[in-house]
Amino acid sequence: MSLLKATDIRKSFSGREVLRGLDLSVEEGEVVAVIGPSGSGKSTLLRCLTGLETPDSGTIEIKGTTGLVFQQFNLFPHWSVLRNLVDPQVVVQKKPREEAEKFAMSLLARMDLTEKADEYPYQLSGGQQQRVAIARAMAMSPNVLFFDEPTSALDPELTAEILKVIRKLAEENMTMVIVTHEMGFARGIADKVYFMEGGVWLAQGTPQQIMEESGNERIRSFMNLIEQKE
Repeated sequence: MSLLKATDIRKSFSGREVLRGLDLSVEEGEVVAVIGPSGSGKSTLLRCLTGLETPDSGTIEIKGTTGLVFQQFNLFPHWSVLRNLVDPQVVVQKKPREEAEKFAMSLLARMDLTEKADEYPYQLSGGQQQRVAIARAMAMSPNVLFFDEPTSALDPELTAEILKVIRKLAEENMTMVIVTHEMGFARGIADKVYFMEGGVWLAQGTPQQIMEESGNERIRSFMNLIEQKE
């Protein structure tokens, strides 16, 4: 069953077209990786799909709700870890606070952060903050979970920590769309890969088709450069 279908999505800023007629389909339980060079429009696409930006044209159909994990965590600094998870449930979903707290603590336990519930974001490492951000997104029980470069602000050790969490979610059949520069991770976790440049898809297919077998010179050049850095 398709949980997300976007058709002919276009978005411009100051007269510059950033998204140029993109189509995207995501099936239930599927993991989709979006890759490509910086500035190609990947983050703008996620913001449109999650309602943070309004496309200039095109249609977006989503069955259920979405969650978004940002690059820079975006936790409320003056709230405790627990409150970061609880208050959105109470305010948006109108859950009783006791029920919201119980669910929040179960999510923190999944992230190995139970003991951090009463601490504040500034007291946590970057990896811990990002795990809290993932738990906060999960607290809203999204049908589709989006990640916008979730490891870009982290060092290699903490990156591995977050990728392990996302792999676990994939094993639990969480439907996800992940913008990432972690090519090895995308190759191992994604069901489909979309390569974006200049606001359009240059190619889409399985990780093997895009990352190993693509005949597109631009994609091969990009992959060679990334693999040299890795």
